[in-house]
Amino acid sequence: MGNTKHRTQISLESWQYQALLETSRKSKKSLSSIIRELVGEKFSKEKIDMKKDPIMGIIGKGAGDGYPAAKNHDDILYRKGG
Repeated sequence: MGNTKHRTQISLESWQYQALLETSRKSKKSLSSIIRELVGEKFSKEKIDMKKDPIMGIIGKGAGDGYPAAKNHDDILYRKGG
């Protein structure tokens, strides 16, 4: 995700806009910064529970002797006769 930001336009109810302006004034932060923080708080609560994610069940399924397979993957995958 990084720090790339995307410009967007939203419509707010008057009370929402006034609340953001007041928060902006008190915190000395921009409206954009406050909105990004609020969106981040909302979605950070919905993070995936890694313990319940079925893909996590494959961890530890493989075994090896410590040979750096990722480093030499072509040799391992395409080796003939052995």
